Amino acid sequence: MSDAPDTGLDTGLDTATVNATLNSPQHRAGLNDLTLTVTAVTRRYPWLARVTGTVEGMAATDPETWRHPNLAVRLAIPDPEDALGPMIGQPGVCRRVYTLAAVDYATSTVDIDIVIHGDTSPMMRWVAGLTPGDRVDFAGPRPHAAPVDTAVDTASRIHLLADGSAYPAASAIARSIPGVASVILAVPEENPQVGTYAADFPGAQLQFVTASATPLADALPDLPVAPGDTVWAAGEREDIRAVRTFCLKDLGLPKSHLQVFGYWRTGKTGTDADVARLGAIARLQAEGRQLTAEDDFDVDI
Repeated sequence: MSDAPDTGLDTGLDTATVNATLNSPQHRAGLNDLTLTVTAVTRRYPWLARVTGTVEGMAATDPETWRHPNLAVRLAIPDPEDALGPMIGQPGVCRRVYTLAAVDYATSTVDIDIVIHGDTSPMMRWVAGLTPGDRVDFAGPRPHAAPVDTAVDTASRIHLLADGSAYPAASAIARSIPGVASVILAVPEENPQVGTYAADFPGAQLQFVTASATPLADALPDLPVAPGDTVWAAGEREDIRAVRTFCLKDLGLPKSHLQVFGYWRTGKTGTDADVARLGAIARLQAEGRQLTAEDDFDVDI
């Protein structure tokens, strides 16, 4: 994910619009305001850190909320330069969305996996300074789409495509849903070995792709996607846009068998994306509509 410090960002949004959008029933539906107390910070892989912690108040929430295979939370991370923080009454804080890599409701414990990229962004500074006992507020969890949500034939195969930012989501899906046949991964590691990662994708055939501007889209033509199969893909926005185009136009997949998500965009921060989406959401809410995953690719981020 790209979350470099924000410097003087012109949001183009006024405080009233931002707060009305964030606090609307549509946006707040199903969200809890919770706090994570860090119990451990480890490295799963050289490029992937894991933050483990207990969630205060989790036991009082609906357990069904935590059983979806692809759950996201929005962490409140220190950032004195963030443009949106002061507008929502939280100066010095930015918010970043991450997937829950694992959840244990019985012990109110969650794992959050974070890609390590440099050391200057708000998230990287936060992770580098974490120690057990530190606390961080978050909103969530919110289910993000997974193949289990679609009315597809249970006999069809599922193909997952993910870069490092989407690795936790892809792994959580593969460990929760039967029928994942193949996984294409673009991870920031030289010569990754299948055996190292196989346990995260039980029963699936793994393929690692080399770095390029659109590594997942470049690999897609060689993927044996049959009629009736389902493709789930997430990663860099323009890479995933190309995946979406190929699946719809070249493979002829129906939209009901395709789930694609641009988690980040090269050269843009998380706050850049938030500002663009908030503007789009506000306009759609004024029309009585909501922003869908399909609409998201029309947002100018």
